[in-house]
Amino acid sequence: MRRLSRSNSRRRRLFLVFLAPVVVLLGTLAFGWFALAPYRHLDLLIVNGSVVDGTGVPGRATNIGIRDGKIVELSSWKFYFSSADRIIDAGGHIVSPGFVDVHTHVEPNLPVNAAFRADNFLRQGVTTIITGNCGRSRTDVAAMFRTLEKNGSYINVATLVGHNSVRQQIMENASRAPTPPELNGMRAIVDRAMKEGALGFSTGLEYVPGRFADMSEVVALAKVAAKYDGIYASHIRDEGPKGVEAIREALEVGKQAQIATEISHFKASGPRQWHTIINRLDLVDEARAEGQQVSLDVYPYTSSSTTTDILLPDWAIKDNRAGLRQMISEPQLRQKLHADILALLIDEGWKDLSFVRLAAGNPEWIGKTLAQAPTVSQDVNQQIENLIDISLRGGAQAVYDSMNEDDVEQVITYTYCVFGSDSAVRDPSAEYHPHPRGCGTFPRVFAQYVREKKLLTIEEAIHKASGEAAERFHLPNRGLIQPGYWADVVIFDSNTIADTATYDLPFGEPSGIDYVIVNGRIAVDHGAMTSQKPAGVPVRSVK
Repeated sequence: MRRLSRSNSRRRRLFLVFLAPVVVLLGTLAFGWFALAPYRHLDLLIVNGSVVDGTGVPGRATNIGIRDGKIVELSSWKFYFSSADRIIDAGGHIVSPGFVDVHTHVEPNLPVNAAFRADNFLRQGVTTIITGNCGRSRTDVAAMFRTLEKNGSYINVATLVGHNSVRQQIMENASRAPTPPELNGMRAIVDRAMKEGALGFSTGLEYVPGRFADMSEVVALAKVAAKYDGIYASHIRDEGPKGVEAIREALEVGKQAQIATEISHFKASGPRQWHTIINRLDLVDEARAEGQQVSLDVYPYTSSSTTTDILLPDWAIKDNRAGLRQMISEPQLRQKLHADILALLIDEGWKDLSFVRLAAGNPEWIGKTLAQAPTVSQDVNQQIENLIDISLRGGAQAVYDSMNEDDVEQVITYTYCVFGSDSAVRDPSAEYHPHPRGCGTFPRVFAQYVREKKLLTIEEAIHKASGEAAERFHLPNRGLIQPGYWADVVIFDSNTIADTATYDLPFGEPSGIDYVIVNGRIAVDHGAMTSQKPAGVPVRSVK
């Protein structure tokens, strides 16, 4: 009996020795199955990519699981038990947060009864746009967002509330200071817009009617936005000879209103100002050293685009262009206007108006400079007459070859600068010749300033284009590739990403961008727009 007992004991021990690992393995698998339940089925799984997460840290090889529009997890192993409706192999590619275009103008493009398309932005990898810049916006923010929600949008849309639009609603185009009731009326509009989700308050002090507002008016309205932790974004009063003074004004508004300040499309315009950009950046550094929150945005081009009205003196365009109308019956005023325009050109360092190319207006003008339309002439005096004739017909949109590349590089590499296209939606079938920035801004940054000139690392450029931009404008749960964040993602080849849009062919589509994902839904697939249901949403500020 003892021998049998010992034999049974040995068999039990041997059984346990062999069985225990099996039990442990099965237990581990069971634990993994249940522990990894959240990752088992996904809408989308991105594998094998180099994930640059938008924080500025180096990229790493990991996989991204997406469900219900959000990033579930980043992991190199947790998805072994997972299935997905679609798996994207991003091998050899950069996987980045979707880009945030902080400076756009899409109000005229928002449809009333159809989904909002923004193909020229999406093709660049942009998943969120901020409109309402340069003082122009919708003032009925809630209504705008309701329409987007009802009809759908292919891209995320946030907005600022614009000073010029607010002022016009109360004062039309008056060139005087507001009365106390009028100022209170403007305050009420800004307050309502901020409550409805606007990110902040913008000005366009180079444009009518904002150019007739003094600083105290701007401060009063910026203070309203400050109550809601908004931002003050300013197209400053002058970007040429009086640019330093205009920057000081913007900084003073921010200081008095105690509001974070963004100076839009930061530049030094005109030959006399080229190579002075460092002095302008020094002003920003000084303000930051004193505790102000100040940042900039920029587009990566040496040309700007705006209306021909910026070439005219105040007296000609105030009170609904009263000076221009008066000039028709008083010919001597034309001589005064001619002299004032010539003085402006000399002050900025221009020899003529050949740097101004007409982008829209009379079809015969489009693509021509003011040295070519309406009359061809190498004489600056005739070119000024061309400008006056166009102004009498209402003016035109134009592209201005007004900056220096060295200055642009200084701004692009500035620590506290992010990117904005300053563009609207582009329609290649329309009869106009716009600035190429509408189709090329973001790929151009990576092609020219990362890959070719090596002025930024890819991590720095992505941080500026995503995480930093989202942080500056308080975009909730966007701008980073992190669990819990909205799944706005762009997948691109860092060796081939490039802009193809030029000043002569402004609608060229970018290359090297394979996928763009908006809130977990693929909007661009292998470089082509998809027909998937729009997934973009209005992005409201967090109050």
